[in-house]
Amino acid sequence: MTDDDYVESRHIVWQLNVPQTVLDVYFNYVRVLPSWKRSFPRYIHPAIRDVVELAPNKTKIITENGEYVFVLDERNTLVPAAAEFVKTGVLRVLHNNALVFHLNMSPPDSDELGNSWVARGIEEFKDGEWVAELTQLHCQLAACETEQKKKDELLQQDELKGVSELKEKLSKLPPVRAETPSWFRRLLRRSGT
Repeated sequence: MTDDDYVESRHIVWQLNVPQTVLDVYFNYVRVLPSWKRSFPRYIHPAIRDVVELAPNKTKIITENGEYVFVLDERNTLVPAAAEFVKTGVLRVLHNNALVFHLNMSPPDSDELGNSWVARGIEEFKDGEWVAELTQLHCQLAACETEQKKKDELLQQDELKGVSELKEKLSKLPPVRAETPSWFRRLLRRSGT
């Protein structure tokens, strides 16, 4: 591969929005999938066969077509020009035990607020089927989450409707009068017991 081919391939990666897709998949889904698996398994799309938290900030997902390991490394880096430490990070993606993506990132600038991390540079990129699968998985996960939220909202509305109906039924019942104490209770009160 010539230097021009290398530069062109890097340019295409940015045009295809691969860095942002990988960031979205990791920060919006992959890093929370282990807890979803335990607490909300219905939120996990069937395309994900299993998910394992290997270590803090290291998660493996298994799909029909392979295994992905996402590794986030956060650190403070000295910027000599500013004479201060800034938070930086690296997100690595391994597909079937091979490094396919290495992304340098940092917190957003003031004009990029709303993003948790922003892609700054690509150190490693190996093209392959993983790009299409991860892009498709991103869409599937987003659609699954949206669908599940709608189901949850409908379920909550049904529960609220049931509570409202029960309140209405109970409000139509005649008030319950306090029972007059039985002769035995009256006798006990008189005797002081």
